[in-house]
Amino acid sequence: MKKAEIPVIDLHSDLLSFLSHKPGRSPEDPSSRTSYSQLCQGHVKLQTLAIFSITGKDSVKNGKAQVDSFLELTAHYPTRFARCQFPLNTHSPVVHLIPAFENASSFADESEPLADAFKRLEAYIKAIGPIFYIGLTWDEENRFGGGNRTSVGLKEDGKKLLEWMSGKKIAVDFSHTSDKLAHDIFNFIDKNSLEIPVIASHSNFRAISDYPRNLPDDIAKEIVKRGGLIGLNFFAPFIHNTDPSAIVRHVEYAIHLGAENSLCFGADFFCDSDFPSIKEKYQREESYYPGMSDASAYPSLLGLLSQKLSIKEDQLLKIAGQNALRFLKDRIIK
Repeated sequence: MKKAEIPVIDLHSDLLSFLSHKPGRSPEDPSSRTSYSQLCQGHVKLQTLAIFSITGKDSVKNGKAQVDSFLELTAHYPTRFARCQFPLNTHSPVVHLIPAFENASSFADESEPLADAFKRLEAYIKAIGPIFYIGLTWDEENRFGGGNRTSVGLKEDGKKLLEWMSGKKIAVDFSHTSDKLAHDIFNFIDKNSLEIPVIASHSNFRAISDYPRNLPDDIAKEIVKRGGLIGLNFFAPFIHNTDPSAIVRHVEYAIHLGAENSLCFGADFFCDSDFPSIKEKYQREESYYPGMSDASAYPSLLGLLSQKLSIKEDQLLKIAGQNALRFLKDRIIK
């Protein structure tokens, strides 16, 4: 199969944040990095759309706006976008979509009764269909636990959220957890025999690029052991501060860790101009390396991996989409 024809499933895009950020924006705007045209060029057949809010006074409001954007995509552009359903028609021009919550603050205010937040979440699921995953936090601390820029673990409300998730075929996402929170989640799931799939939707490997957002070996191995997914992130610092070819080393390292059946794509494409603080935070002008800067990049990247690692086509197919497809069919979509 030609690299340009390999169907792709991606675990993380901030298209909904882009569309809701300013009125009148279009899913054809290439500055989103996941426009419809870019998705088609990348042969993306299923795109996960994150509902993302920074924890604060407007977090629930922003989450609601992104839920509305998801509904508008499928309602206003039915020949371009559809909700996830199986079997996927890889020959259709339609891109299937599945929502996820990057930060639980998107549906839960910091001070409201947790029961009210769960009612809101249940209403969202009824409106937008099954959701792929929930991340308890973002970078910082919230009522559920500590983000990756903290050393805070699992809080009581985080335990209640995990209990609520059990058996509902919603994965818990480790991409923004502190290491302490990650271990607490594993332990709480095991201690209480909870039925919750695990993933890291958009994280690379700390051994290759030493950022808290990347996975240390012990957490990566635990996700693999539990049959989870790890989505390869295209954000430049998480690949390497100066070397774009390190993306190959991340894949090689994943295979070394035994993640051949867990690795997939979680590109983390977002519009830089909507988040000017990113440049200061990471001390760089460009968020993505050339050739890995939007959703059209997958075929060339698959070609690069094939060339540099000499991996077989069946391994490429797993990374491109088969690992994610199997996980979704077995553990998420009822």
